Amino acid sequence: MTKSCILRPKPSSRNMARGGGMSGPTIELNQLRYFVAVAEELNFRRAARRLNMTQPPLSRHIALLEHVLGARLFDRTNRSVRLTPAGRRLLADATDILTRTESAILSARQAARGQAGHIELGFVPSACLEVIPRIARRVREALPEVDLTLREVMTAEAVDALQAGSLDFAVIRLPRHNPGLPIEKLWSEPFVLAAPRGHPLLDQPEIPVSALHGIDFIGYSTERGGFLAEVVQGFLNAQGVTPRMIFAVAQSHTIMSLVDGGFGVALVPRSNSQIAMPNTEIRDIGLPPDALHSDLYLALRPKEPEPLVREIAALIRAELTPEILPRGEAG
Repeated sequence: MTKSCILRPKPSSRNMARGGGMSGPTIELNQLRYFVAVAEELNFRRAARRLNMTQPPLSRHIALLEHVLGARLFDRTNRSVRLTPAGRRLLADATDILTRTESAILSARQAARGQAGHIELGFVPSACLEVIPRIARRVREALPEVDLTLREVMTAEAVDALQAGSLDFAVIRLPRHNPGLPIEKLWSEPFVLAAPRGHPLLDQPEIPVSALHGIDFIGYSTERGGFLAEVVQGFLNAQGVTPRMIFAVAQSHTIMSLVDGGFGVALVPRSNSQIAMPNTEIRDIGLPPDALHSDLYLALRPKEPEPLVREIAALIRAELTPEILPRGEAG
């Protein structure tokens, strides 16, 4: 049974003037529960049975409540029990108080167990296609009482927000410098070739990296960090391959749109194949699985995480794998 809470009325100016303060009888939540049971049953015997108690103590509690309030709550005869106007008003308020009290107790217990509360999750734009929908779905299914807010950020912004405490955790690229945050590898996927339908490269059963040399190419720019630009360009340089750069843009969906428009081919993380482009084909390119891949990391605040953060972090780890995705699979 829930432990009784005591509702103390605000001391009147008269009592304070007399030095009384918080003196006199008080109203307990159990008294409100007893009153609501009688008010709903309109029968003391049935109400006592419902409350698993005998009738005389119940009658005494109601009499005490009426004394404290200075108002009669029930009109009683040998044949009937009816609410007075004061009783009808108290019934509405008492029901609301009991409902909110039970809700507050449940919320506090859920928060203590890591099952409820508000969470701020930041993520880099490239995580929105595969990773974030899976995280959001898993959290909603497992912890329906959690209020999850998603905030799109760049890695540097996420690091600052985590250090300032305005984010609980974030899905980011690996920061250039150690930010002093708990960081773990969360997700890794290979790059694939995106090409407009009818492109000559698509006629080849297997497309080697060398085939990209001199080809019209849509790449990532160094705008807003340029992590993917460094990954792709570093890989091409290591292979001795120099495509003809037609456009360099910041976001994968823009690259996919330009490929679909026939401006060239591109190397993009495999999750971008989920972007519906009617004039674009996705093909594997002849690479070992770990030769060119896009990595995402889970970063938490520097302080000891709260129970809810630990619970959601565990859900995220269970949902995603830090291993390279096999070619031909999207997750």
